[in-house]
Parts: sequence; C-alpha cells; structure tokens
Amino acid sequence: MWPFLKKARTSQSADTQKVERPRRRPMRFEDLIADMGDFSDLAEHDAALKFWLPEPVDAALKELCACGGESMSEMLRRFLAQHCYGVYAVEVMREALPGLFRDLDEMLAVLRFSKSPPNTPTGKVRVDTYWVPELGKNVVPIKVWVPSRLRSDLEVLAGHVDIKLSQYVREIVISRLLGHGTLPKRPEMLEATPLASAEDWCENRDVPMRPTTIDEYRAHPEGKHTVDWVDETPRLQP
Repeated sequence: MWPFLKKARTSQSADTQKVERPRRRPMRFEDLIADMGDFSDLAEHDAALKFWLPEPVDAALKELCACGGESMSEMLRRFLAQHCYGVYAVEVMREALPGLFRDLDEMLAVLRFSKSPPNTPTGKVRVDTYWVPELGKNVVPIKVWVPSRLRSDLEVLAGHVDIKLSQYVREIVISRLLGHGTLPKRPEMLEATPLASAEDWCENRDVPMRPTTIDEYRAHPEGKHTVDWVDETPRLQP
C-alpha cells in the first residue's frame, strides 16, 4: 500500500504519538510494488461505487471504450486504480494478473433483459412501465463494481481534500478524459443541473422515480420495470 494510504489507515485505528524518526530513503518502484502486498484482492469487484457524469463526458467515455475495446466498467476501474497507485504499478499488476479489471457485467446486463414474459391472463392487457431515478438535467448516473480496497483508498483520498467520494471520482474521470484544465474553468459543456436526489442516489438513499422509455431504462444502472394487467377493452361490433 502506498505510504500516504498506509499512514491514513493507521491513523484511523489509533492515535499516534509524535516521535523523532529517521528520514526514510526514497522508495524505488520495486519497493512501491512490494508494499502493495498481495494485490489479488483487486480482481474481486465486490463494492458498488455510484456517481454521476455530465452527458458529454459520458458520451466521450463510451466513445473511448469503443475505440479501445474495453467495457465502461473495465476502463473506469483502470482509471481509478491508476489514480490511486500510478500507471507503473497498475501495468505491473495487469501483467501479473491478466484481466485484472474485467468481469461479467455485460453478460449480466444481457440476462437482465432476456427474461421470458409471463403468460397473459384471460381478458387482460399487459401494460409495461419503465422507471428511472429523477436526478436532474444533463446528469448520467454511473454505477460500477470495484475492489473493496480500491473503494476504501479512494475514500481516504477524498477525505484528505474534504470532498465527497462521488464528487472526487467524478473529477478523476473528467480530468482523465478531458485534462485537468477542464476542472478549474468549468466550461459550459460540462455544466449540469443535478437535483438534490443525485447526491442521495450516490449515497444509496431513496430518490423519486419517473416513468421513461425502455431505451433509457436499459441504459440506467438502476432502472425499474413494473407490469400491470388491465381489463381488455371490448371491441365494438360493426
């Protein structure tokens, strides 16, 4: 684990006394990798991470994924790991564990939409309604499963600069895609109008839902589908 993250974790468990310590020599790259210990847990994507992106950033991310042949989940995990541990360490880990950031998200998504519809009761008509959380204008919700260690380390770094985890992750993604110059100037293309429910959604709190199209439902990480059976309207006899 990187020295800053290691120190942050230690300080959370116990108060430490100030003592004079000898100055540490600069660590070599090999030392940094060794300090990660057993990093096989980074292949376990067991912690949900939710945040939102402005629509143009989401579009750029999807375009980059298509060009690179990566899924969005895989690319986001790589971005976040590189932010925490550095490009060098991530490449060493990927060489040791090929497919480190991949999973079966896409297969699970296909299964989600391939369920067989129930039989229609006699004299009833099926009415499908699709719902998504109401989060605001120009807001695209993102939910990605990441390793628990990575999520915990991101929380440490977000706490160090005193901002919420979802905002910290959003700024990581924007800066990786569009450069750090896009963050302080806040260009108009990145402006969004999130509702208070956007942060509630990121924090797993209940938010209002709105009806939507099947396409938006399928694109949303947490859309809901309801089915109602209503009486069939009798046909008029000629």
